[in-house]
Amino acid sequence: MTQSIPDGFEPWRPSSPFMTHLADLGAFYRRTDSNILAMRVAEPHTNMHNIAHGGLLATLADTALGYCIVQQAQVSVVTVQMSVEYLNAVKPGDWLEAHVTIDKQGRRLLYATCLLQVEGKVMLKANAVFAVRASARPASDG
Repeated sequence: MTQSIPDGFEPWRPSSPFMTHLADLGAFYRRTDSNILAMRVAEPHTNMHNIAHGGLLATLADTALGYCIVQQAQVSVVTVQMSVEYLNAVKPGDWLEAHVTIDKQGRRLLYATCLLQVEGKVMLKANAVFAVRASARPASDG
């Protein structure tokens, strides 16, 4: 698998301290014509079985959900609940994309789904509930 970044993606620098620290292990990217976040999985992202660590995958899903909700719904949110299903192993070299769908938006709660995909194959599915927060400027990126 090639290590290049696919066309249409540009570097994305998260603003939260935790995600900024995580970005030091490998860059995050966003698709310029949509709200897709992505990353190239590398050796520092793996566990003892040489596959992407489950915590990394869950963190990417949570971050993508927050980021995409802000972009699409223009509200600030915090995660209230998230369930994760690990469906397939993600390997070093994989280009991992996070695709988010807002399922339902209310005044106080927002429901959304994130699919982490490699070449169109779903690797992880996350369902989440977010609390809408009062904020002067919509923000959330993990």
